[in-house]
Amino acid sequence: MRGLCENLFEEWCDSLLKLQIRGTGDPRLDGAILCPACGRIHGRCGEAMYPFLKMAARRDKEIWLKAARMAFRWSEYNLRQTDGSLLNDLDVDWKGTTVFFAIQLADCLLFHGDLLKEEERRDWAQRLDKTAGFLYGFDALKENNINYPIANALALLLCGRVLKKPEYEKKARELAALAGERFTENGLLFGEGIPHERKSGKGCLPVDLGYNVEESLPSLALYGRISGDKRAESLAEKGFAAHLDFMMEDGGFNNSFGTRCYKWTYWGSRTSDGCLLGLLLYGRKRPDFVQAAKRNVKLLRKCTGEGLLFGGLHYREAGQPPCVHHTFTHAKVLAEILDRGLAGLLEEEAAGPIPVQPEGIRYYPELASWRIRSAKWYAFVTDYDWEYMRSGHGSGGCLSFLWSTGAGVVLCGGMGEYTREEPANMQTFRPPSGAAELPFAVKEGCLNLRIEAWRDGVRFSSMYEDTAVCTVGDKEIFVRGHLKDADHKEPERRIPYALTYRFAQEGIRIQAECREGRLICPVICGMRDEVTFIEDGLMIERAGAGEEKNAGTVEAFVHVSSENPILLPLGTERIFSLVPGFCALRLEFAPDRETGRVKLDLRFGVSKEVQDDCMGRRDFREDYT
Repeated sequence: MRGLCENLFEEWCDSLLKLQIRGTGDPRLDGAILCPACGRIHGRCGEAMYPFLKMAARRDKEIWLKAARMAFRWSEYNLRQTDGSLLNDLDVDWKGTTVFFAIQLADCLLFHGDLLKEEERRDWAQRLDKTAGFLYGFDALKENNINYPIANALALLLCGRVLKKPEYEKKARELAALAGERFTENGLLFGEGIPHERKSGKGCLPVDLGYNVEESLPSLALYGRISGDKRAESLAEKGFAAHLDFMMEDGGFNNSFGTRCYKWTYWGSRTSDGCLLGLLLYGRKRPDFVQAAKRNVKLLRKCTGEGLLFGGLHYREAGQPPCVHHTFTHAKVLAEILDRGLAGLLEEEAAGPIPVQPEGIRYYPELASWRIRSAKWYAFVTDYDWEYMRSGHGSGGCLSFLWSTGAGVVLCGGMGEYTREEPANMQTFRPPSGAAELPFAVKEGCLNLRIEAWRDGVRFSSMYEDTAVCTVGDKEIFVRGHLKDADHKEPERRIPYALTYRFAQEGIRIQAECREGRLICPVICGMRDEVTFIEDGLMIERAGAGEEKNAGTVEAFVHVSSENPILLPLGTERIFSLVPGFCALRLEFAPDRETGRVKLDLRFGVSKEVQDDCMGRRDFREDYT
């Protein structure tokens, strides 16, 4: 694992170096990193100066020193403002990301200042002081998303240590203290949405798993460790423990409900730094955290291709290019893991299993959501109504996430409609240029499980319902609501619906009731997965994550059966969602004309024997009686 961490770091940095612009003689270009996915320069690419300096300490010193200097100079020339701040992008005037530049500049001086010439080191320190001065007085950050004041606490602490200015450290303590007021009783950090304390109609708070595990909690943990603030360190530890209940065995996270899930990437979040450093800081006493870090770094490896980190497991399969933003932010974290001597923890046998939460149904009132766990699968039903942006995530009692041991992700919701809330930080779907090489056509589409009807060209859907009523039984959840549009408005003639989820050891039964519209169930299905029609339904055989399937074997399968005809409006063509980066087979079910019902069974397995047993179905049906 240490080798994986080091090799991944070098592979990412080598690819970033190839994409760094040089030799044009234009300071608006030289030193920047060109993004192959977005066809632009991401303003924060200058933060690659830190991993480049780390590479200079490892090999080819002069090559990497030059790359680091160019990245720094590009940021200085193009983003620096007279007040000490930096712009987020050339065409975006947001200055909050100055905190991340400050952290990386401080790391450069802390760990690798000796590689710089004396005059150069002094210039970088003066720049850090100017930046810290801006952050010291930028109180507006306290009222922004919670990741900013927490990251600013770390930034000012590091600036205070490097520059030997205690006033910066004092301000850092004030900001870090804010975090203690932002944890729910379940240990979830809230504040990814403003005002932080604002509750929705259902009493929900603004929570985003992606930003929490990849930015806020790691920043709080590192602040606590460096400053000696035991309270901050303990808060971050408890926070990580609570958030790991949303981590899957393959290292991915369920953030299908998150306020900012428009940046969700399954392994984390698009423009944040990663969970690895924060987890490994506790590695000496928390072997379960080390196990979580191992899982996540393996997932990052799976999602790496062409030397860059893709935004999800199916990006390459769907012919989507990798955004360079993911790579330079996560390379920073690997550099710090190596500099702080934490990579060795990934090798140790002490890494223990992540504690498995009890089987059954657990309610999160701050999310108006239910986590359902069995020995073989994990499911999530959400009625979360804290809206960060229009159509930002599914609600209305949506079964937004379903994961199975062996078969992996089965259902995975996200944005109701892909909207580039942050155009500079979000990719655009590209029809694959090499479409002839793909086994199936692919088009962009919504992955939320939902009941949907159209009237006069307007889509009304259960995923837009913000006043649904959910009740819970022993092994089932009942949902009642009305179809609404993306603005949560109903048509003149209301369209009521009902959803029932019944849980058994081998799978889930979904029953939908609606006199108008259809149940839409996009089942995760990669380009290499095989789709087979069987006696009463459909079988999806998993091909594995980017690996060739062994002849004559079934690694895993998803079995879909229904008393209603299974409709495939797109045939076996796949739909793809950039958030969180999965392909799916769009299945639709029309309600029975007499009862208005749809009954659907989802079952998963990992062996040929289980597949054969699935053909019988008798024991599975009896689980629900």
